[in-house]
Amino acid sequence: MLEQIRNRTQTKLAKVILAIIIIPFALFGIDSYLSGVGSSVHIASVNDEAITAQELQDTESQFVAQIRSQNEETDPAIFQDIEFKRAILDQLITSKLVSQEIKNAGFYISDTQIGTYISGMPEFRRNGKFSQDQYDEVLKINNLTPKKFDAKIRKDLGTQQVKESLKKLIYIPKDKIQPLVNLTYQKRDVSIFELKQEKYKKNVDLSDAALKKVYEESKSNFIRPDQVKIKFIIYSVAGIVPNVQVPDDAVKKYFTNNINRFQADQQRRAKHILFNINSNMPSEEVDRIKAEALAVLKKIKKNPKTFDENAKKYSQDVESSKNGGDLGFFSRGEMTKSFDDAVFAMKKNQISNLIKTEFGYHIIMLTDLKGEEVKFESVKNQIKGELLFNLALTEYGSNAEDFSNVVYEQSENLEAAAKKFDLEIQDSQWLSFEDAKKFFNNEAFAQAIFDKNAIDQKKNIPAIEASPNNLVSARVVDFRSSAIKAFDEVKGSIKDFLLEVESQKLLIADGGKLIEEVKSNPKKIDWIDQLVIDRIDKQGLSDPLINAIYKMDDKKIPGYSGLYDPKGEEYIIVKLNKVVTENVTDKDSIDIYYNDYMTMIEEEVEAAYISDLRVNANIDFNEKLFSNFN
Repeated sequence: MLEQIRNRTQTKLAKVILAIIIIPFALFGIDSYLSGVGSSVHIASVNDEAITAQELQDTESQFVAQIRSQNEETDPAIFQDIEFKRAILDQLITSKLVSQEIKNAGFYISDTQIGTYISGMPEFRRNGKFSQDQYDEVLKINNLTPKKFDAKIRKDLGTQQVKESLKKLIYIPKDKIQPLVNLTYQKRDVSIFELKQEKYKKNVDLSDAALKKVYEESKSNFIRPDQVKIKFIIYSVAGIVPNVQVPDDAVKKYFTNNINRFQADQQRRAKHILFNINSNMPSEEVDRIKAEALAVLKKIKKNPKTFDENAKKYSQDVESSKNGGDLGFFSRGEMTKSFDDAVFAMKKNQISNLIKTEFGYHIIMLTDLKGEEVKFESVKNQIKGELLFNLALTEYGSNAEDFSNVVYEQSENLEAAAKKFDLEIQDSQWLSFEDAKKFFNNEAFAQAIFDKNAIDQKKNIPAIEASPNNLVSARVVDFRSSAIKAFDEVKGSIKDFLLEVESQKLLIADGGKLIEEVKSNPKKIDWIDQLVIDRIDKQGLSDPLINAIYKMDDKKIPGYSGLYDPKGEEYIIVKLNKVVTENVTDKDSIDIYYNDYMTMIEEEVEAAYISDLRVNANIDFNEKLFSNFN
């Protein structure tokens, strides 16, 4: 009975289960995201098997969501980068290739294997056992039929077979890697000297003659692209919000009607006595049961200590009655509504009046609570903001088409639309096509204002939803075609470029010369640091410098080398004093290296496998459609 009283709302796990139930293969796992996606135009094909724009979009959305769930501070600009999108498409192509190879190679996954795997998945287990109800609920929420889910698991297990087969190709005895382990833990005694780039900048010729020479020799680098100036207006939800009102009583009503949302973190513990009734009972029987319940309630209110005793004697909720009617802790929304409302309106140790639900009459006692109760005042502003936004969103939706019609029908200027919707007409600076793409982070907007008709006729462009809930219209007011920038316009950037490049050349030349001099005169340099490093303990040195040190010939001691560090704007001279290579016998160190080494080899074999599949595959790619997709 307790399970019936509780609402069927405990499905948080099920709602996110799709992200968990897929086997996370580092190389092949993306294929698991492709179940049930729609078909549309083809962005690519792999051996005549299409990859649609819908597949690409859905897969990208899955990856973005996964990345953001792991790091909410991820820069959104990364997801707009063309290389990110190409990487998604590349993974889709790889996934298709592997799936095709699984089929061609005859990898077989039996129904028994699938059943065993699914029954062992923790997402479908309750109390340590497979739960058919949990399984059905998860699949239903994720719009999966058992057949589709079996196919998904079959594909993933087939992929796992491929990976395991590749691993069997690799065997390296541990004793064969001992020299590599020794080299990994090799220590190098080095001395360090630094030359700073800053002092060489004063030696760079920055006269007008020198700058003009660079300008004349590199005019092709100073071409200004086509540019436009525009006037524009924005009709947005954010702009509507200040003009809408929500009375306080509407805010209070929303809080009351949606109390479950705000009290979800608080839990209450109660016990109850249930007197069963049902719709088939004659009214006389219902009245008799109600009278009995009222009599018991009267006794309990007279002596609350008898609640447990009466629950065991009268309650028809068999499960809870054994424990004096105790239901344990539960959150808002877990019980049927009238029961839930009563409990969350009570004070600790309070006994309710008779509460009627679809199960019958209840006598309830609130015994404990944990978590803070959310007061209306603490969420009032939040609710008001949400209601204001929703009202503004409704108004925006109602007027969006009208806004679009006005800027189209009265295309000679933006004044009519600005006046009707109380908008400010704004002016831009000179914009190139790339600037315009970034202006609203929308390529369609850039294409619209750089359209030949928009430039020639200087009429309003059609309204574009540049971003969610933001409609933009613009008109070109000025245009200038591409041309070589004047010397005075680029003089400053040439100066900065010349200062950096020429001082770097002087620094590196001086550093190389100093290395040759110190070979014959070791006292030429007053070394700054003497360090003993290894690949683990780098003593604060950068990875590029560590790599350079370990590339030095250990047969020539002392040895000398130099490295330019653009990050620190310095040239670093290294003297190799001594090399210490010992036989590493520590088991943990050997095991760590061996595992890392085997992982690296496995990754190389997998990469070679994929490369081989690609060489022998017929892969077509619609570059134009892909560009439009972005």
